[in-house]
Amino acid sequence: MMKAVIMASVLALTCGGIAQAATCTATFVEANGNGNVNKNGNGNKNGNGSTKTVSYLLEQGSGNVTAACHSNNDTNTIDAAFSINGISGWELADKTDDGDSYLDGGFSQFGQGTWSVLNPLGYESIMVTLKQGKTFAAFLLDSTAPLTGIWNTFGPGEGSGGLSHASVYFAGEPQPAPVPLPAGAALLPAGLAALAFLRRRRKAA
Repeated sequence: MMKAVIMASVLALTCGGIAQAATCTATFVEANGNGNVNKNGNGNKNGNGSTKTVSYLLEQGSGNVTAACHSNNDTNTIDAAFSINGISGWELADKTDDGDSYLDGGFSQFGQGTWSVLNPLGYESIMVTLKQGKTFAAFLLDSTAPLTGIWNTFGPGEGSGGLSHASVYFAGEPQPAPVPLPAGAALLPAGLAALAFLRRRRKAA
C-alpha cells in the first residue's frame, strides 16, 4: 500500500452561519524522472521520489458536509468497515467512469464543477467521493438538505492532471417515502363518524 502523508485538515467554511464548503488536502509520493517509488511509497536509495499535493472541495448549499482525505483508490478502500464521522456499512451506488448500476439512486448529474444526487429509497446516509492522483476525498453529505452543489480539485492527477472519477455511496436502512392516500381517504373517518351519529339518533327516536 502506498504510503501517503494525509493532512486531514477538515475545514468547514462558514458565512453567516451557513455551511459553504468542506475541504481536505492529501499528499503522496510519486516517481519522477530520476527515481522510483516502491510499494511503501518511498523513493529509491537516492530519495528522488517527488511529493504531490491534492486539495478537494465540495459544497452542498445550506447542508453541513464532513470531509476526510485518504490515500489510494476509493473503490479498493471503501467497504462495509470504512467509517466517516462514525458511520460505516457503505455500499457503492454509482461511479462516473463506468456504466454499471449498483443500487437505486446515484448521480443525477455530475459535470464541470457541479453535482446532484438522487436517493429515491431514502437511505439514511450519503457519501460522495472524489479521486485524483493516488488519493481520494470522502464527503459525508447532509441528507436533510438538497442533494446538489459544487465541487473542485486542485493538484496533479494521473499523469496529466484532473479528476479520475467520482462515486456515490449509501449507508443505513432505506426509508421510502410514505405512499399518499387517495383523495377520498381523508374523508373516510368523518363519514364513519356521521353514520354512527345517525344510528344513535334513530335508536333515540
